Amino acid sequence: MTVPMAPSAEQKRIFITSLRTSLGQLGLDIVHPFAAQSYNATALGQANPMPTFNQTSTLSVIVGSNRAFWETFLAQHHPSRFDTEAEHKDPMDHYCERLIPRVTLQALKAAGLYDETQNLTTAFSVAFSHWRITVPPAGTPPEGSAPTGFVAPPAQTLPIQHVAHAAGFAYFNPIAFLNVHPVYGPWFGMRAIVMVDLPYDISDNELLLITDQNQTGTYSKDSKPIEDNPAFERLNKEQIEQQNAALERTKNALLTKGWDAKDWHEWVAFRHSLTRDRPDWQKWRYSDNQMKYHYQKQPEFLEECAIRYQNQHQFN
Repeated sequence: MTVPMAPSAEQKRIFITSLRTSLGQLGLDIVHPFAAQSYNATALGQANPMPTFNQTSTLSVIVGSNRAFWETFLAQHHPSRFDTEAEHKDPMDHYCERLIPRVTLQALKAAGLYDETQNLTTAFSVAFSHWRITVPPAGTPPEGSAPTGFVAPPAQTLPIQHVAHAAGFAYFNPIAFLNVHPVYGPWFGMRAIVMVDLPYDISDNELLLITDQNQTGTYSKDSKPIEDNPAFERLNKEQIEQQNAALERTKNALLTKGWDAKDWHEWVAFRHSLTRDRPDWQKWRYSDNQMKYHYQKQPEFLEECAIRYQNQHQFN
């Protein structure tokens, strides 16, 4: 069954702050709340809507990471402890699949919104950016959740780039096929969307604003779509047209050439070109090793990086 009465403001505060803290410990520093309805109102959302749990405005959270995720992940990466082929194939995806639903459930329990012993559940769902089709084990409820608590995401993969645009998190550049964030630029990754049977309110963004004291959360004070490309905010109309034309030419050249993992540097350069007029984004740029793995997805290289990092920092 679901929660028999509306959650209190304090319960929701505890849930959101607990989720922020737990995700931050996993290296997932981006926690952006928004209303599911902001995406569902778009053409894509109407064709493949996010669950709303009959809420007028449904709390949803984009979970992502910036360059800090790399070292957090390397510190705990031990392929010798993997049990399945899926873990070996893409360890980062598995890491997120395994832990994001778990910490969501833990946050609900911390807020008194989930207690199987009292037959008390709050429905939630988690959709991952890397899923092509939602099937077990990816769509399996996390351990410790009641059968009525975990709701399978939409059968079709949610287009997280378009969700992020509609949610006011990051502008979707249709030429580059990349999202651009006002603070991170193109140097971030979106891992999942958490959807919860709780009401969304703009105060949720205010609660999760990144400050000197809290480095995990969001820089956005609301969930309104970002109308203009942050990469071009300092350019005039003519300069923007020139930049878009240059992006189009480079993209077409790359696509004509075709994908080859050995050419990962060229794709990084394409991504980096979005930052030409925003030197303030440079501090968020991924390390070379992080970018190499992002584009090549080679588990052996990831393991080499982890061993080297753990030896340097005496992890075991």
